[in-house]
Amino acid sequence: MEDKKDTPAKADSPGEKHQESKKFLVFYVIGLFCVALALILLSYVSQVRADRRLNELSSQLTTQTSAVEGANARLQVLQHSVEEQGRVLGEQQKTLDALMKETGTDSVEDMVAAVKRLNIQKTILYQLTMAQQEVAQQKTAEAKARLDALVKEHGLEVLNGTAKDALLKDEVAAIFTSLYNQVEAP
Repeated sequence: MEDKKDTPAKADSPGEKHQESKKFLVFYVIGLFCVALALILLSYVSQVRADRRLNELSSQLTTQTSAVEGANARLQVLQHSVEEQGRVLGEQQKTLDALMKETGTDSVEDMVAAVKRLNIQKTILYQLTMAQQEVAQQKTAEAKARLDALVKEHGLEVLNGTAKDALLKDEVAAIFTSLYNQVEAP
């Protein structure tokens, strides 16, 4: 009896094992296929995400590159402008140095004062010339009014050369004094 029990059990056993083994193998293959499919999908999603991020970074880099190129262009324009201004400033400094040498001044303030003084002298010489013409044309009253206005504005000593800071000196002061005495006499 024991043999009968063992025999059917032994007969079912290899067929069942084979069947089980096939089922296990099928589930194993399906499982491996599912894992491979999941890995492929995960890889695809990761690749899509990486491509999208790469495109974003690429456009960002393009924007930044454009901004840098624009900044470089502005920098070159500014640098050219600074160089041009430096050149102009150098030329103006040479002109200023020549003017300071010509006027015998040591500072810009002294030179400005000398230029103002020369401008005043020019105005006085113009008025003096106009007064000479008026005297020559027998318009003594107009010449007297013109010379009196000069004396009132600047002072007689400054115009006749007797003051320390006289505007007219030597021959021009003598011409003024002669003309002034001439219009005051009649």
